[in-house]
Amino acid sequence: MQDIVPINETTGTIILSGVETSELGTALSIGNIEVANTALTGTDKSVILLSDNISVSDNEFVYDDDQNGFVIVAADFSAGGSTSVEKTISMTIVKNGVEYRHACSTPNLNIFTDCGENFRIDFDGNTVIFDNTTVINTDNDSILTLDGTVTWN
Repeated sequence: MQDIVPINETTGTIILSGVETSELGTALSIGNIEVANTALTGTDKSVILLSDNISVSDNEFVYDDDQNGFVIVAADFSAGGSTSVEKTISMTIVKNGVEYRHACSTPNLNIFTDCGENFRIDFDGNTVIFDNTTVINTDNDSILTLDGTVTWN
């Protein structure tokens, strides 16, 4: 089993489009990242993208501000690891204390929406690519589109 090495250097912004941008804004700047943290995600095929006011310590989320921020858990099983899904995103954005939860899966299992064919995680290249990636609000079915590239060292 591979040791989890804390990764602190990450860059990237995810551009948002859709009706909810009036509440959520149009960009999420990545501040922290966790890669292959099986204790939090259940799989080593995952990346957790966090706002700069949320970090992970001892496999727990630490919030400097619990009224604003985001946590995005992205997983890519296309190289193996799941028999039913290739890719998933689970995302929570908190704005002024209100939680907005979104999700997607590829293929779409009639639970959420399809993430889109261009969303991918390159674990060897330390990159997550959101390219016309769609997630659905799990409360009101609004679609949010994500675009951008996140890299880490």
